[in-house]
Amino acid sequence: MRCIDSVQGSSAPADAISLSANGLGLRSGLLRGSSEDGDTDAAIRLSFDQPAGRGEIGFYEFDPDFNIIVSDCFWRQDGFVKYAGEGWIRFNFCLDAKAAFDFEELGRFELRGQELRVFHQPEGMDCGHHIFGNGRSVCVTISVRRAYLGKLLGTRDNRFLESAEQTGGDGFFFQRYEMDPASLRAVADMLTMKHRGTLRLIYAKAKSEELLVNALSFAGRGERASPRIRLGERDRTRILQVREMLDETFAKPPPVSELARRFGINRNKLSYGFRAVHDRSMSEYIADRRLETAWQLLDETDRPVAHIAEEVGFSHLQSFSSAFKKRYGLSPSMLRRSASDEK
Repeated sequence: MRCIDSVQGSSAPADAISLSANGLGLRSGLLRGSSEDGDTDAAIRLSFDQPAGRGEIGFYEFDPDFNIIVSDCFWRQDGFVKYAGEGWIRFNFCLDAKAAFDFEELGRFELRGQELRVFHQPEGMDCGHHIFGNGRSVCVTISVRRAYLGKLLGTRDNRFLESAEQTGGDGFFFQRYEMDPASLRAVADMLTMKHRGTLRLIYAKAKSEELLVNALSFAGRGERASPRIRLGERDRTRILQVREMLDETFAKPPPVSELARRFGINRNKLSYGFRAVHDRSMSEYIADRRLETAWQLLDETDRPVAHIAEEVGFSHLQSFSSAFKKRYGLSPSMLRRSASDEK
């Protein structure tokens, strides 16, 4: 165990912090009094319970050009961190957040709820990370350099980056995607890793590569999508608010007409815009949330299958079982038996 001896709050000097060397600058300047636990410098976890917040942050470095940060925190107070522009491409798989990324003249991007954010921070372009108090930060952030993607994927990443960079200036881009159930499960697995030492590092790398493949697949689908509708930043904000409401009401969601009226957006723009932003319709998104939640409840609780089916929005157990098996390749009862065997 080692102790972190300094903190950067919202009023601290905004010196840019490097994510190189497995986030050493972030680890040594983030929170005073955090316990640092790690069998190797390549896999380190911070645990803290301070006035600023509480939780755990894990740092894993698989290569000087490939590292991840796994965060499960609740922040009681506002905070601010500035990340140095070092050419990282970052894949932020987020389950919950209450924050914002600020790239100065290139824009400020609110971070709310569950989504994947992919962005490139060119050399010399700092990123301000505003953390808002009374909010959670539950995410896995993969940071890779373009050269590393080139080694892994050959020319594939060049097509992805060239397309993405057309949306920004000086190589900068910031894109949002909806996470599929497989990515949600992979993030949940990384947040609950029980392995230690070298096995933990191997497991984290395997899950990170799975997430990276998923992210590049999302981006590839986004490249092929036809921009049939133009969305302003206000439209995107309202669509994100609609999605957050669906996250809370997916078992019994409001009609599209009611959502459009409540959030002040044209019904057709909401329907087409939701698909454009999240690569699926609202009904498909609701179905995904129901089945993903059902998986978690089956895996983590002892509630009867029929009760879970009703809780996530299925009126008939047979319909739930059929949809679950079609999506995951096994029935709810098979998953329940598997989870029981592991325990």
